[in-house]
Parts: sequence; structure tokens; C-alpha cells
Amino acid sequence: MILNLRKKLMLMLLLTSLSALFVSAAGFVISDWYTSRISTIERLKVMAGILGNNTVAALTFEDSVSAARTLDSLRSETDIVSAILYNQRGEVFASYRRDESYRIQAMPGRESGIIGDDFYVFIPINFDEASIGHIMLVSDQSKWRQRQMLHIATVSSVLLLSFVFAFLISSRLQRVIADPVLSLARTARHISRDNDYAKRAVKVSSDEIGQLVDDFNDMLDQIQHKDDELKRFTEKLEEKVEARTQALTDLTRQLEHQAYHDMLTGLANRTTFDNHLHLAIEQSHRYGGRLAVLFLDLDRFKVVNDTLGHAVGDKLLVKVADRFSSCMRASDTLARLGGDEFAVLLLNITSSGEVMEVAHKLRKVMTEPVEVDGYNLHPSVSIGISLYPGDGDSAESILKNADAAMYRSKDNGRNQITFFSPEMNTQAGRRLELENKLRQAVRDDALEVHYQPRCDALTQEIIGVEALARWKDRDEGYISPSEFIPMAEECGLIGAIDEWVLTTACRDVLHWYQGERPDISLAVNFSPVQFSRKDPHEIVKRILGETDFPGNRLELEITESLFGPDSVGVTGSFERICELGVEISVDDFGTAYSSLSRLKNLPLHTLKIDQSFVRDLGQDPNDETIVLTIITMAHNLKLNVVAEGVETRLQYEFVKQHGCDVVQGYLFGRPMPADEFEAVLKGSVAGGQGRKMLTSDADK
Repeated sequence: MILNLRKKLMLMLLLTSLSALFVSAAGFVISDWYTSRISTIERLKVMAGILGNNTVAALTFEDSVSAARTLDSLRSETDIVSAILYNQRGEVFASYRRDESYRIQAMPGRESGIIGDDFYVFIPINFDEASIGHIMLVSDQSKWRQRQMLHIATVSSVLLLSFVFAFLISSRLQRVIADPVLSLARTARHISRDNDYAKRAVKVSSDEIGQLVDDFNDMLDQIQHKDDELKRFTEKLEEKVEARTQALTDLTRQLEHQAYHDMLTGLANRTTFDNHLHLAIEQSHRYGGRLAVLFLDLDRFKVVNDTLGHAVGDKLLVKVADRFSSCMRASDTLARLGGDEFAVLLLNITSSGEVMEVAHKLRKVMTEPVEVDGYNLHPSVSIGISLYPGDGDSAESILKNADAAMYRSKDNGRNQITFFSPEMNTQAGRRLELENKLRQAVRDDALEVHYQPRCDALTQEIIGVEALARWKDRDEGYISPSEFIPMAEECGLIGAIDEWVLTTACRDVLHWYQGERPDISLAVNFSPVQFSRKDPHEIVKRILGETDFPGNRLELEITESLFGPDSVGVTGSFERICELGVEISVDDFGTAYSSLSRLKNLPLHTLKIDQSFVRDLGQDPNDETIVLTIITMAHNLKLNVVAEGVETRLQYEFVKQHGCDVVQGYLFGRPMPADEFEAVLKGSVAGGQGRKMLTSDADK
């Protein structure tokens, strides 16, 4: 059934009126119900509180008769059906029932609510801030419900009368609104039917409908004008759509380029390289032919990043990428896989010599120094090569084998070119197996700490000890620290190892002195990885607190790679560590790009001359000059100097003669387990000299 405008208006007015009346009535009823209920509960709580206060004495002296008389005063309250007084043990102490058939209720779990058809309140009775019982009042709801029903009936009657009145008013109002609108609609139909745009609607009022008539007439005047404007707008819109489409096309191309190219260097990224490699292998498999993958990794790039900062490292990567690109043919693919790793895909190769020629070019372009922000850097590159189909039958195996060959180049001294051979996979498997064993050893506390003495260069007396991590595998025996320490740094275990060694060493030294204050210093290696965290000083503070080791007897050895221009952030950590009394020394000094301007501003105490410079003392004048320079510079900076790796008397005499403060090396003692060092410290080693460690045949 289709309703005309008159009926629709009347129906709308009636529905609006009825809805408003219904909502008002419902709101009144609900509010009255809620308010009345709350009032009843509050009244019961007040009565219960008064009765509770009146029964305090009865509960205190266990006078149930007096308590019953107090409760019996409720007979004048016709709506109270029962009152129950519970003692402190939850037992019924006294009760009142208006009707003897009414059953005594058990203690409820809530302060108020409904039991059956009745309201109840349940409140504690306190005396001297201690609960001595509870009282429960139950009220009949019948009268409350009768009042609510009366209210609902009254509201319903008012609602019905209001609806009748709204119906009469609506029937009149709809005519006032509908007649002018229907007149306008008839005029519009005539214009549409006859296409007579000269006809105008008659204005019969000055209200909004009259304004609508004026607007309708104005619309007829402007139709043609708007039609012309619409055509012009359509033309402009088409031009804008075309321009936007071109912009979206350009953006799509840009996003596609970013998805398949490295953001830093502009080279192909790993996704592109993998796609090209898969396609090349598929083509080679179908049509024959050979291809090669070269895996390139910059040597000691991490040192550049750690010492000169990531900004310098990124600029170095860009320049290296440009040099590599100059060696490529149009058909080759050069990609940056991530970090300092690059890969090259060579297609349609005829021999391994052709591949070697490209590899030599890539290595040769790195022989000239790279200038970045005023630094002349000398990066080299280790290259691993695998061939298809000889070294694998899939993209994954070819790339993995080239990676394994690259690691062999690293192991062979860096800046090398190595072709893949099957035994390299065995080495990779060995590396993975060793990593898993190391993880298990760390979990099981299966590492050991050995101790190497440090002696005064003049008196040869033991003045300190360095704690060194050692790993004795159940199957392989002792594994070299030069093998497992770098692995621990790569796989994220070095932090746990550092903390364990520091804790164990502190406890061992205190054990040697039976709880007394040690008179030697303890040196422990602390990985630079620890300073990538925000709280390395908290680690040291916690361990000192747990072991009760004196901070001024502890020295942390930090490798030189941490002391570059990018080390501003570690200064605060060093200062907080020094506030604990702990000293900081630079380990392996002279092997990295440390900044002397940074060293002088850091709270350091000691420089350790790397053993590579000590090894050829007496044989290489250059090393002698370097050692003498380090000693002089350190003393000018008010730093102590430790010569490590002293193995011959000739080396010892040289560093002692030139003012070295402390010596350490096989000439004075090898690293040994804690119990052996304790015996040496106490002068109980056979043939030993107490606190003096110099051996007569150490330089044989």
C-alpha cells in the first residue's frame, strides 16, 4: 500500500508524538521503580544499623533474651517479615518472625538483594572497630509492588489521553504542511510532461515552503546555465583524472623500484637477486649453459661501523657499490644482500677462469683507499664462488655454497678468492654443530674460567690476574677461544658468557682470600656488545652486590673497536662504571681505528699493548717503535701500560727497559684453573717462587 503525503505526514507526527510520550512514560516508570527500590533498601539499612547498635551489649554478653526483645520491637513495622541476629561465629543468636511459618534464612553472601519475593539487607555489627556479629532484615515486597502497579496504571492512562490529543493536533497540522507541497508537486509534473519551462509555481506562503517555491522557480532559470557549466567541468575533470592516473603510474613504478632495489646503494636487493638466480638456473637447465654466483663480504666492516659510526659505514657501502658496478657487464646482476654482503650473478660463462677474472677485478677495485668524510679507508673484500650446475642444482644451494666459500676466504686471512668445494659444507655443518653445543654449554654452566697472572714489570710480583673463558667440550676437549668467542658474539651469547665469567671470577678471588679483601686486581673482558644496552653499569653493580667483591679491585677490559667517533653514547656508561670504583682498560690496543681525541676524554686507566706488537720485539724495529710510542703516549695521558703476550726474556727486558708497568704472558704463567692459581698465589707450586712468576726456561 502506497501512502500519500498527507497520510505520511500524519503518520510521522503520530509516531513522533507516541515515541516521545512512550519514552517519557517509560523513563518515569523506570526512574520511579529504581528510586523506590533504593529508598526501600536504604530504609532497611538504617533500621538494621539502629537495631545492630541496640544489640551490641546483648552480643557482647551473649544475652539472647535481651537481643530477642530488641528484635521484637519490629512488630510495629508491618512490612518487616523477619529479623535475624548472627553471632561472630555465624550462628543464629536471636530472631524475629512476623509469621511463624516464615523460614529462617542462612547468612547471605551480599550486603543487600532479594530472597524469594522479599528485600533483604545484611550488615555487620561492629564494636571497637571489630566485627562481633551480623544482622539481617527481610521486608515484604507486596505493598511496594502494589504502589508500582498503581503508578504504571496512572502513567498508561495519561499516555492514552495524550495519544488521542496528538491525533487531533496531527490531523490539522498535516494539512498546513501538505497542501503547499502538493501544489508544488502538481506544477512540477506539468512542467515535466509539457516541457514548458516558462510555467512557474504559485507561492502561497512566506515560510520555508514558500522559499522552496522561489528556489524551484530560480532553478528553472538556471538549468541551461548549469548545463553549460557541467560540460566545462566534465572536460576539466577528465584532464585531472588523466593527470592523477599518470601520477599513480609514476608512484607505482617508484614503489616497484623500491621493492626490488636496495634503498641505500640503488643496487638490486635480495628479492631481485633471488628472482634472477631462479630464472637463470631454470633457463640453464632447459637450454644448457653455466652460470656463477660470487658472494662478497667486506673485511672488518664492523670495525668501521663501531669506530667511525654508521653514517660513515653507509657512505662507504655506497662508494664500494659504485666500484663494484664498474666491473659489471650489462648481463650481470650485482646486488646488495644486506649489511656489507654483496652478490654477483654471471650468466653464460665458459670457464672458471672467466669467473676468476671478474673476481680479480672486484678485488682490485678495492686496492685504492676509499675517502669518506675525510677518512682514508682501506677496505678489502673476501669472495666466495660457486658454479652451476657443478656446485648445486638449486638457487638456494648455489647461494649457500658461495657463502660457505666466502667464509673459507675469511678463514684464510681475508681479501681472498675461494671456489666452493664439497668439504666446505662439512665446515658449515661443523660451525652449526659447534654453535648448538655452545648454547647448551652456556645453559648448563659448562664453561670454565682460567686465570693468567699479571706481574709488576720491575719486581715480577703478582699484582693482578686476568679471568679468561675456556670451553672444554665433552667430545672435542678444549676449543680455542678464538673460535668460540666470535661465534658467541654473532649468535648473541656473549652477554651471558661475560656476566657468568665476571660473577665466577669475583667469587673465586674472594675464595682464595677466604673472604678477606684481595690484594691483587681482577681483570675481566667485557664485550662491546654489552654497551649496545642502556645499563651495562647496572650489570656490574648487580654482580658486585651479589658477590660482595670490592669494586676498586675490578678492571673491565674493553676492546679498542668501541672507542671510535661514534662512542659518545658510551661515555656516560663508563663514568657510571667508574663511580663503582671499577677501572676500565683498552684491550688489544693498536689493532683498530681508535680515535686518540676520544681516548683522552674517556675515563680510562690502562692500555694493553696487543701481543701482535710484542711478539717480534728484538726482531722487527717497526714493532719496537710502535710499542715504545704506545708506552710514551699512555704515560703522557696518565694511563698505565700492560704488555700482553710476553713469552721471552728478550721481550720482557725490552718492555721493562722502556717503562711498561705490568707484564702478562707465558713467561710469567699460562692461564690455569682456579685451584692451580690459588696454589701459585700461596707459593705452593713445586719450583715456584711465591708471588714471583718469572721462569728460568721460559724463553727456550
